[in-house]
Amino acid sequence: MGLKARLAGFAACLAVAGTPALAQSDEASDEPVYIEADTLIQDQEAGVYYARGEVRARQNDRTLYADELEYRPLTGRVIARGSVAIFGQGAHPQYADEVELDDELGEGIAVGFATMLENNGRTAAAFAVRRDNGSVELTEAYYTACRLCEESGREPTWRLRAAQVIQDADDEMIYYRDVRLEVLGVPVLYSPAFAHPDPSIERRSGFLFPGFGVSSRLGAFYQQPYHWVISPSQDLTISPRLMTNVRPLLEADYRKRFWSGRVDFEGSLTYEREIDSDGDRFGNEDWRWHLFGAGQFDLSEDWLWGFGVQAASDDLHMRRYDITEVYANDTGLLMPDGRRLLSQLYVQGRGDDYYAELSAASIQSLREFEDDNTLPTIAPLGEFRQTLELGDGFGRLRNIASTVALTRDNGVDYRRASAGTDWRAQWIGGPGMVLEPFARVRADYYSFNDLPGALPGTAAAEDSFGRVLGLAGAEVRWPFFRPGETTDWIVEPVIQGVVASDAVEAGRIVNEDSQSVDLDETLLFSANRAPGMDIWEEGSRIAYGVRATAFWGESGGRFRGFLGQSRRLEGTPVFGPNTGLFDDESDIIAATEVNLAGFTGAARTRIDSQDGDLNRLDLVASYTSDLFTGAIRYTGFNEDLARFGPQQEVILSTRTRISDSWSLVYNLRRDLEMGLSRTQEIGLLYRDFCTEFEILYQRENLNIGPLGPSESIQVRINLFTLGALGSDD
Repeated sequence: MGLKARLAGFAACLAVAGTPALAQSDEASDEPVYIEADTLIQDQEAGVYYARGEVRARQNDRTLYADELEYRPLTGRVIARGSVAIFGQGAHPQYADEVELDDELGEGIAVGFATMLENNGRTAAAFAVRRDNGSVELTEAYYTACRLCEESGREPTWRLRAAQVIQDADDEMIYYRDVRLEVLGVPVLYSPAFAHPDPSIERRSGFLFPGFGVSSRLGAFYQQPYHWVISPSQDLTISPRLMTNVRPLLEADYRKRFWSGRVDFEGSLTYEREIDSDGDRFGNEDWRWHLFGAGQFDLSEDWLWGFGVQAASDDLHMRRYDITEVYANDTGLLMPDGRRLLSQLYVQGRGDDYYAELSAASIQSLREFEDDNTLPTIAPLGEFRQTLELGDGFGRLRNIASTVALTRDNGVDYRRASAGTDWRAQWIGGPGMVLEPFARVRADYYSFNDLPGALPGTAAAEDSFGRVLGLAGAEVRWPFFRPGETTDWIVEPVIQGVVASDAVEAGRIVNEDSQSVDLDETLLFSANRAPGMDIWEEGSRIAYGVRATAFWGESGGRFRGFLGQSRRLEGTPVFGPNTGLFDDESDIIAATEVNLAGFTGAARTRIDSQDGDLNRLDLVASYTSDLFTGAIRYTGFNEDLARFGPQQEVILSTRTRISDSWSLVYNLRRDLEMGLSRTQEIGLLYRDFCTEFEILYQRENLNIGPLGPSESIQVRINLFTLGALGSDD
């Protein structure tokens, strides 16, 4: 019978019996099974039904393909043979040479079984047995996430082989017997037994992959994390680290989720003396630790509260043990400066037309020679902003109120409260000219204690006063567009004028929030160019410049350039000589950006208006191709302006592909003025579809207290879907 038809009689039999591939529940087995085949044979004497030739059996969303399907009602067996493919059983199809199950679908066996798993995992077995409780047992099985190249004879990069694998449905675990890890077909690790949670479950307690490495300071080290799932909403990872040069260190990471928020904590603890770069110990034994943490909770749809914790037993604890001093999680509203830790408590709210925050914080310094007693406790720090749209042509009005109080054990106690209104509108004229008028008025109240140069407790050591400030101005832009055959240009001249009231009581104010000014294109056209409230730029000034943008090519080629400057018409300078805003004519700001195929570059410079010297130069460039990826950044300051950090520095990061899978990695941070490489890394990286391997040599040439230059070798191995082991970042 060379026909393809839906055979109702055969389908009725299979509707009762079902097939192993086509049902997993009682409801599914009650559904009819439709069969298409080239040939149907009924052997009445043997009581056997056969469907042969391009067999397709379908029940609901499940479909089985085979060369032959056999049903034996008397023994309750259903057998599919020849190129069996099962679809709809799960996320991925299953394949076998032969599949046989009972008519209750509780138990069955597959010969030459193979299937895909989550995250591109692949598994195969000579035999697969399914028990009536849903457990699966594989014999002579393997698992890999690599692509199989059987036709070319190339072995997968890695493969996990086992004499027996049992997927236990009751305890949601997978057990292995006589398991070995093969790399390119060569066994490299062996274990008589191995177990891990079923990949289908999200979280399970157990040991994680270890970390290891070697450094001149710590020696060889080994770290073994254990992940403890305390409850569905919380877990704890404990990671003891053993080192040859110093005593063990215990690290821990705790996480918990609530219906309204979350908390995260991480920390380390050891009992040890101080250590230098060579691993030599000195000083007294003591408990040395660090603790980072954060939490955030919803109060309502628009309001939340949170906290952040950052603390360490001593300034160098984290550097000694190669622990990052920057907390990777969200720390809260306030961000600490480099090598400083900040703990805070805050409330935040936002709506359609307002934003509010209130916080308190304390600071711990990790910097050498910085006294924590001179750092303030911040309580409170608050701000409220409300934006009102005034309608077409009338712009928007923003009301702002803020307050801050800084208290020190050694230094000035500072308190300020401010309230003001900021108005801005945008009007567009007929020829495309854009006019943006703006105005601002603000009232400040200051109070100081323990002023420098006065005896504590005397009237001269205290001061309090108020002031009212205001400014008005306008910015005019007139963009011109010129299309071309290959390149389109937009040229936009811009000019801004500002008139501001006198900096009332400027000599009595202790500057806390405007100590650092970074002059660039954005700051040049700011209404008030101080980053905070304490400095007020009085008098009148104009700022002017021109922007030019070009677009070309289908690949999205783009060029942007800016040249601008400001001039003080009246008023005394309030910014320092190193800011570029001290003289009547500011530094000239020049900036360019370019995007080509695979290349991006940007340059920004401040040119002294008096003598034409470069006061600052920033260069950034990156290039990406099939063989090379690299980025370089150069920062240079005039020697009179480089008060902190290096005067000239280059940061380089490259990756060069030397074969389809191997790349050479090189990273550098170099102080050009000192002729010294601060950090240097060189290594090899292997990456393919299923594996990432990196061996990296690092050298740090930093001198912080007793910690001088150090060297380390880091090894990282990531077997995709299986896990990663090696050195932590």
